[in-house]
Amino acid sequence: MIFETTLNTMTIFFLILATGFAAGKLGVVKKDYLPHFAQLITKILLPVLMFYSSYESITRQTLVENLSMLGLSVAFYALVIAVTWLLSKALRLPHDKDRIFMFCFVFGNTGFVGLPLLLALFPETGVLYMMLFTVVDQLLFWTFGIWLATARDRKRASFNARNLLTPNIVALVLALVFVVFELPLPSVVCDALATVKNATSAMCMMYLGALLCFSNWMGVLRRKELYVGVGVKMIALPMACGSALMLTGLPYEMVASLTMIMALPTMTVVPMIASQYGREGEYAAGITAVTLALSVATLPLVAFVAL
Repeated sequence: MIFETTLNTMTIFFLILATGFAAGKLGVVKKDYLPHFAQLITKILLPVLMFYSSYESITRQTLVENLSMLGLSVAFYALVIAVTWLLSKALRLPHDKDRIFMFCFVFGNTGFVGLPLLLALFPETGVLYMMLFTVVDQLLFWTFGIWLATARDRKRASFNARNLLTPNIVALVLALVFVVFELPLPSVVCDALATVKNATSAMCMMYLGALLCFSNWMGVLRRKELYVGVGVKMIALPMACGSALMLTGLPYEMVASLTMIMALPTMTVVPMIASQYGREGEYAAGITAVTLALSVATLPLVAFVAL
């Protein structure tokens, strides 16, 4: 069931992504518009999706019953950081590619790919697990992730708590308030939010397709660490961990959600952060583009073997 749903969802995503790619090639979407397109998605569409899906499907009881997802998220990051660090050393990657390699394969695309996928797989609980995972994910991304992105010869960026106030985090906090205190929303507001929510997945895939169109990803295809990273982090690790977690007695949907999160491609904003804090933005962009394209096949493969 999970395999069929994942395969069907990723096929739909691929077709919409291909439409976005074609729109870029035909000049319907221009490269200069991509930053604005990304802001529309990250600052409005995804926060609305996060908030309304949480409001619609999560109760105070289910939230309390699934808090163990926080611990699993911490364990996942400890494991993937250790594995990618060992890989960077074994591959003898030069400075600062070693840390950007880790940056690319530690942080998955939870917003553009993960959240729509989990909603398709588990309409009732997928957003809950992604919400709890996001708490750990965002804390690490804006601390350890920024450290990884910063070139060694540059001054380390000091921690800024304001970085944590992303639209997704604000939406998450608001959703928690509405869920915990069981606050109602007028039906007309729910209808409006539902309409925006339903458009979000398609808009994400259109953007990613256009991003693929304009990304310079050919150079990274010649680098062996790309294939090692994909094979280990996006295939072998989620397969092994997913199969092991299935033996623990944890809720099936929680284990399946974490397994699919493990197998996600590189987070879309990684190249932007890598360019801002270092000199490996193009390298990160290549890995981001290729892992996104390969995830159309690797995510169903992981679902088939592990779930």
